[in-house]
Amino acid sequence: MFNAVLVRPGEYMVRVQTRAKYLSFLRESIEKTFERRGLSARVRIVDNVRLLIDSLNSPSNQYFSVLQYVPGISSFSPVVEIEKDYSVLVKTIVAILLREKARRFRIELQGQLDHGRKELTALLSKAVVDETGAIVDLVEPEVVVGVDVRTRSMFIYNAVYKGIGGLPYGSQGCGVVLFSGGVDSALASILAVKRGVRIIPVFIDMSPYWSSMAVERAMEGLKLVAEKIPWNTLKAYIVRNTPRILANAQIPLRYRCLACKATMYKIASLVAEKENCDFIITGESLGQVASQTPSNLKTLTGLIDKLIMRPLIFMDKEEIIDASRKTGLSTLSREVGGCGLKPENPAISSGNEVQRILSDFLKQVEKDLEEVVQESDVIYL
Repeated sequence: MFNAVLVRPGEYMVRVQTRAKYLSFLRESIEKTFERRGLSARVRIVDNVRLLIDSLNSPSNQYFSVLQYVPGISSFSPVVEIEKDYSVLVKTIVAILLREKARRFRIELQGQLDHGRKELTALLSKAVVDETGAIVDLVEPEVVVGVDVRTRSMFIYNAVYKGIGGLPYGSQGCGVVLFSGGVDSALASILAVKRGVRIIPVFIDMSPYWSSMAVERAMEGLKLVAEKIPWNTLKAYIVRNTPRILANAQIPLRYRCLACKATMYKIASLVAEKENCDFIITGESLGQVASQTPSNLKTLTGLIDKLIMRPLIFMDKEEIIDASRKTGLSTLSREVGGCGLKPENPAISSGNEVQRILSDFLKQVEKDLEEVVQESDVIYL
């Protein structure tokens, strides 16, 4: 009976001036995600407030399983579309009650109504009762029939599925993710995606100072994140040859972790310039490791011009791992060994003098970093 899906966009619909733009982003995101899953459908905007998905060529549950994870969707329903004829509407509601074998029902109207909502609901309910002998039950109905009235059509449904909310993919620009392969950067990626950011992960391979397990975990993490991207592909950078630059750095040993993180910031900034991205995203959490203390984060942030987004900054490790379980990323929380470049006593605080040292270091290695970015492997997942 239901042969289409009505999509209700999220919070951004209150902004009339950007509504059409965001709906266009959402439509493209849905189309690209269907393409990735091998699903075919037509997606069209209805009255600049809804999306209708029809011409389905696969079982509807396959579309539902995709839609529930597309950012920008508040909810969706399988619907039947009918002409704006209230006699046809009554017949459709009767058919739903008979199909569901329901005796108690409630009608909920929304959209562009020709009469007052209460008056029209009462008239429709009476017509259905007269036709079926069913009972109107406003408290515990067996079936709630929703009617969404639009300019040219009416959409009838009796089920509402929740989406994840957020903003349409790409509507908030592009962000380069410093992707270590651990659960922190993977979760930061997913949170950014939910808020409408198109992401480009950058994995900086620190071999031989990282274990092979760390590299394997990173590639696994990229694949897991790619599966959750509401698009048909995910572009990522694999950057190598950075360890030799750090190993030869002429800076005090206790600042090596800061130099490493500064180098990663600079690489991400170079990729952002290359890809016309607006900011950098990290999985940093306040105080979790030496480079993530307030003074060190301040020092590092001042080294590059790009805005740095830290979605996890006030989450502790247990909260991060719990959130990763809910998003299917928990396998990335496993231990893979430490970094062979880490000094015994890394600096946990810094100031202007350390920032000057790191700034001089970045200037010295700038051409080298440009080369490693140029030599990066670009992959599509």
